[in-house]
Amino acid sequence: MKEEQSQVRINGNWEPKMFLKRRGDGATVDVDKMWQHIHSDAYIEHLQEIGATTSHIHFHKGYGLEGEAESIKEATAWAEKLHAANIKVGVYIGSTFFTEVFQHPEMADMVTKNNSSGWNPAQYFRKHWCYNSPTAVDYFKEVVRVAIEDVKADSLHFDTAFAAKLDQLCHCQYCMKGFRQYISENIPEIADITGLDDPTLLTPPPCGNQAYLASVDELKEPGIIAWTLYHAHAGYQALKMFSEYARSISSDIKIFYNGCQLAGNTRYSRPEMALEKLALVDMSCTEDCNENPVYTTPDGSPVSRFRSYKAGYRTATSICYYTVTNGSDNRLTLAEAAAFNYNSLGFIETAMQHNHKLEAPEDIEFINHLTKHEATFINQTLWHNVAVLRHHESLLLNQYPCALTPYIVEQALFEQHIPFSIINSHDLTQEKLAEFAVLILPDAKSLSDAELNELEKFVEAGGRLISIGNSGTATSLNQHRSTWGLANIFGRNKSPFVPVIKYDEVAVSTTDFTDTETSQQQITAAEYGAGKAVHLPSLKFHIPENHQQLNTFGGFRWYYHPYWKPADNINQLLTELNSLLVDKPHIETNLPRHVGVEYYKTASDTYRLHIVNYRHPETIKDAEITIHNEFKAGSKLAVDYLTAAGKEQKELKVDNGKLVIPLIDFNLLETIELKKL
Repeated sequence: MKEEQSQVRINGNWEPKMFLKRRGDGATVDVDKMWQHIHSDAYIEHLQEIGATTSHIHFHKGYGLEGEAESIKEATAWAEKLHAANIKVGVYIGSTFFTEVFQHPEMADMVTKNNSSGWNPAQYFRKHWCYNSPTAVDYFKEVVRVAIEDVKADSLHFDTAFAAKLDQLCHCQYCMKGFRQYISENIPEIADITGLDDPTLLTPPPCGNQAYLASVDELKEPGIIAWTLYHAHAGYQALKMFSEYARSISSDIKIFYNGCQLAGNTRYSRPEMALEKLALVDMSCTEDCNENPVYTTPDGSPVSRFRSYKAGYRTATSICYYTVTNGSDNRLTLAEAAAFNYNSLGFIETAMQHNHKLEAPEDIEFINHLTKHEATFINQTLWHNVAVLRHHESLLLNQYPCALTPYIVEQALFEQHIPFSIINSHDLTQEKLAEFAVLILPDAKSLSDAELNELEKFVEAGGRLISIGNSGTATSLNQHRSTWGLANIFGRNKSPFVPVIKYDEVAVSTTDFTDTETSQQQITAAEYGAGKAVHLPSLKFHIPENHQQLNTFGGFRWYYHPYWKPADNINQLLTELNSLLVDKPHIETNLPRHVGVEYYKTASDTYRLHIVNYRHPETIKDAEITIHNEFKAGSKLAVDYLTAAGKEQKELKVDNGKLVIPLIDFNLLETIELKKL
């Protein structure tokens, strides 16, 4: 087994003692005593007991290499002890400087220029560093070098360093110069929508316009559009540059970027698109554990982080989460991570600041069980025939519909146990799209001419396309097209016919699929070349008579939103999808919606199905999964139920192109392995 294909089980221990005291932790805990404990031989034994493979330790929090010299010396000694215990070391590289004690003379040239109050109101003394400042770049290159060469780190943990809230973006001379250069080199066509002969004269939005940015559905003003696209690009380039620099020193170094929000909360008003940056790193983290813990709603809908795991798989990125001490089910969290995250179990413990720990004996027992069966969850390839597009420009520039619609579509497919992948803009090529039979465009509004051309080639070659809402109605600069971008496929040579769907929802927080029959829409169907396409005008929500006001989706802050609730007409989408898949390999099950299934193949052409019951310890009984059109009629397969002790192997036969797999009773996690005989 290759080393990089082992599961990542992380201990987080990254806060230096000097920061804990500066933050005020000394009022509630003996910091020195705690520090001594978490740097002891007994603590290493504890890490080995819970199966930690990596510990992310303190290194550079924000006092600077000189100010943190003693702490870095301690980190180096601790890293040596961890390595001796066969535990890999990740070092923390913070995204802020601490203003009152930082020793670097050019600090003013390295800190972002905005009116932010700091990291947060309680930590006002922390200021973000500017990833466009040459001085800051040179400084952090030295930080990276020291981490790799002196501390002997195995991974670098960049914490939220390459993105910021849209109203707090840096306006320093380097950012302004880069902004104008980006316009000139990448989007000169913006001149057509500004009325300016020279678009580099555009003025970016000022800092502090939070109220406006939180209320708009889409970004329309050219300066805001250009500014948002520029900083998304600049943050991507900075992360790319530091990752490549680190790997030029050590080809084995792993890059951990803590800044991608994928699991259910939305921060699309931040100038980043997480899927783009995931492709640059080895590990990332979902930070929505407190806002959306893993559980099931009263009507049986699973609240899951499957989105993050699927997105991470497409970019070969391990997705990590924070295990929690209270308020969530650690075994369920571990089970879905093992099933959907192909090689990563995440932060099984974070010491000090967060105090998220595996403490219950049954939690320790379960993670030991997963560790023992590690080979069952790695070396796999997702077996999917459907793709859902998360489109970069659409998500950046259209905060509500283009962010909400993918969530709703993904949730419906997940709850109906339909195998699907989440893809991004870079996947819109013939080579990558050829992996799938059906591509779904959920309000992918701002598609470029080149992307539309690739979509036409996909359908013409025999692919099947489902377009929803405003897909293809605007350019990559969010300007409405005079002719619908998908007109060639659908044969509609006319102006875009769908208004922007705002999705300012007023509804109950849960809805079952049985309630989704009241609103049907006219479906547009077309054949194009060897392929087929359908268009659904929008997704609509069921609004009962006695409704409850919910928070607006999207916007500037972290909003709680029932993104797991199916749209009123979701069954139309599912019917059309099943019709497009009828002659392709596809899955049917009678599993309830609170069960999640992921589908894989292995290098030996073995099939694996990982099944998670989000309502454990309730037992799943009398269920089955039917696989259509994958195996030749009459062929036989051996079926192993791998993760539950004492279950016997079965032999099944393919009948009329169908393989029916009975599920033996289970209450949390089951893995089924199929082998051709």
